[in-house]
Amino acid sequence: MRHAYTFRSTKMMDQCMSQVMSDWEIDRTSVIKLSLYLLSIHMKQCKIAHQDLYGLIRDIELLAPPGFPDYASFAD
Repeated sequence: MRHAYTFRSTKMMDQCMSQVMSDWEIDRTSVIKLSLYLLSIHMKQCKIAHQDLYGLIRDIELLAPPGFPDYASFAD
């Protein structure tokens, strides 16, 4: 059985989604699935399965390129 997930996106998140979809010529579902897949791999490689949410956000923000928004601005 498959489940459906929904959430509201911010303007910044929508802009990033549109840019990725355009650049890679893939649909929204593929972007979301790839994002979760990448996060899952990151968590396994860094062995941070038991890290709290704030620590995880901090670690991911450190990977962001210069000028990329912080998570709070991105996810609002």
